[in-house]
Amino acid sequence: MRNLLSLALLLAHLTVSAQDTLTFGGIYDLPGAEVRATARPVSALAQRFTIEEVYRLPGTFYDPARLVALLPGVVQTNDQANHLSVRGNTPNANLWRLNGQAIVNPNHTANAGTFYDFPTLSGGGVNAISAQMLDNSGFLAGGLPVEYGYAGGGTFDLRLRPGSKTGRRYQAQAGFIGFDLSAEASLGPARRTSYLVNSRYSFTGLLADLGADFGGESIRFADLNAHLHRSYDRGEWSVFLLSGGSSNVFRYPEGEEITEQKELFDIEFNSFITAAGFTFSRTSDRGKLRGGISASAVNNDRFQRSRNANPFLEATQRLDQSVWNLNLIYDRALGDGATLTVGTEVIRTAFEGDMTFATGGPERTFRPDVPFLSPSAYAAYGVDVAGGRLTAGLRVSYYDVAPAAGLEGFAVSGTALLPSLAYRAGGKGARLTLTADRVLNRPPLVRSGLDELDDLPVTNRLDLRYRVRAGAVTLGGAAFGQYTPDELASLVDGQFLLSANNLLEVDPNLLFDARADTRRYGLELEAAGGRRNAGWYYRGSLTLLRAETQQSDNEWERDRFGTDFITKLTLGREWTGTDRKDRPRTNGLNLALIAHGGEYYGEVTPPAEGDIRYFTPPNYATGFGNDLTTYFRPDLRLYRTIVRSRTTNTLALDIQNAANVRNVSGVYYDEFLGRPNERLQLGLIPVLSYRIVWR
Repeated sequence: MRNLLSLALLLAHLTVSAQDTLTFGGIYDLPGAEVRATARPVSALAQRFTIEEVYRLPGTFYDPARLVALLPGVVQTNDQANHLSVRGNTPNANLWRLNGQAIVNPNHTANAGTFYDFPTLSGGGVNAISAQMLDNSGFLAGGLPVEYGYAGGGTFDLRLRPGSKTGRRYQAQAGFIGFDLSAEASLGPARRTSYLVNSRYSFTGLLADLGADFGGESIRFADLNAHLHRSYDRGEWSVFLLSGGSSNVFRYPEGEEITEQKELFDIEFNSFITAAGFTFSRTSDRGKLRGGISASAVNNDRFQRSRNANPFLEATQRLDQSVWNLNLIYDRALGDGATLTVGTEVIRTAFEGDMTFATGGPERTFRPDVPFLSPSAYAAYGVDVAGGRLTAGLRVSYYDVAPAAGLEGFAVSGTALLPSLAYRAGGKGARLTLTADRVLNRPPLVRSGLDELDDLPVTNRLDLRYRVRAGAVTLGGAAFGQYTPDELASLVDGQFLLSANNLLEVDPNLLFDARADTRRYGLELEAAGGRRNAGWYYRGSLTLLRAETQQSDNEWERDRFGTDFITKLTLGREWTGTDRKDRPRTNGLNLALIAHGGEYYGEVTPPAEGDIRYFTPPNYATGFGNDLTTYFRPDLRLYRTIVRSRTTNTLALDIQNAANVRNVSGVYYDEFLGRPNERLQLGLIPVLSYRIVWR
């Protein structure tokens, strides 16, 4: 009761003016792309996006996570990768689902864009699921339906499209990101079964194979995606497969002048991802039964060694993650508009590894063993009331964490009651949506000094949205709040409580042996209008937010990802016509402007004498008193599509950070330079691509 009251008081002073889902200038078929509307997001609060938008909008590089980065309240923590902070939450609070199944982090080079260059649990350089495999999908920042859980941040609800059941079809794509080749067709005379297969290899990997040198650094990735789909009179089933590998190798610049501490090291990083699953649905006169089972795993290995004799540092890191997911859901109509949903879900997540962070100096060894098992049962009842739709749900989740003897980890078990409520009213002209839910957090991967916990942290959330159509413009906004009592925290130098909400990668210098309350709250405003086939279209948003942790003196201090404000504008236009051979032609231009407050960090000081580190992070003993200044980036995309009798061809140029703005990604103490040093995000990055579809 105290938790809900605190969250209610937190939102009481907020001015509410909110929104429902808006689109980036309407949803239309991209010539040659088979775009469906059959993949319905499971929540009314989901931000829907189409595969067509992934292909069209700037700076996405055909990566659905980078498209989500254009949504309100979402910050790409480093533009080298797709780690996303949602409304002030750590990217580790996000969860990936594929065809409704929970899976591991499906990204290559999960160490990209991080402070220590260590792998993370949600994000990476590029998604291992090719955009050529995707159907219309969704992203949820809150208001999870009763069948979804375990995500205190955002949920990526990705859906694979069935292969073509009308004939054979091939797609090829070549660009500075990689080379894709896909094939799809029906199987059997009834044309009810189809397959879709896509293979991809990185462009930089190919150049490295040919002997090209990128300043001593080599980045490679390759992946294979497959989807087998079968439809029948009253249902469907499908099987999906994902497999991929990536590597990042950095070599000490032999014979060249050293300019920063990183250049004193050889670094090798390798990662391998696998995922497989089966899903089904069947409709009867009484209702609909659906569900699935999946298994996924990612293995990360990193080795780092200094090439100079004094100091001599060596670090090894192995971090493996696996996720098993089973769910079964039954939906039934009860008459008079009432519906009932009941189901069960079992999720098992395990982190295993062996990390030694220094040799020859103070050695820090972390051998995590965090097997998390949680079976859940749930029910939801929906009914039409007061001119709208009210859905009330209850999820009961048992959880158990029991590390193996002798390995680092904490033990905890218990049961969490997780109620949810959603109310939606209005029509096309105006719509009001209110959601409230409790979500069980997955245990964070930290060095913990606690052998046992009383319970796992649970996040309480409220979201109130309103959308209204005013002529040709759609206006909206949202008020949101989150409250997490007793989050794991590290008491730094006995002064500052640093909560796990501030972590992206494992920090070997922090010991989490305390608890602290955390909260995130704010406002979002949006406007969208125009259509692609009639002049300019646009979508703009402004988010004001705070992310805070309560200290021992009961004062609330800011968190790392509380960037204060986030503003975005996407603007575009298409010109249609015919070429000299009277073939349909489309020229397009899209611009995205992104600006947000900088992440917060602590005071940058030299390490203690004799404490040699790969990178010396800021000292958080006095809290997050500094910020990285305002981040700004303009992205531009130009494309030209020509539809021929048997093929559709698209030539596109993406320019990330077209103004070459020097944005700061972090500050650390460089022991080679003997002073604080800034690490910069990416400058101007041109990406040329060519895509062809054979029908």
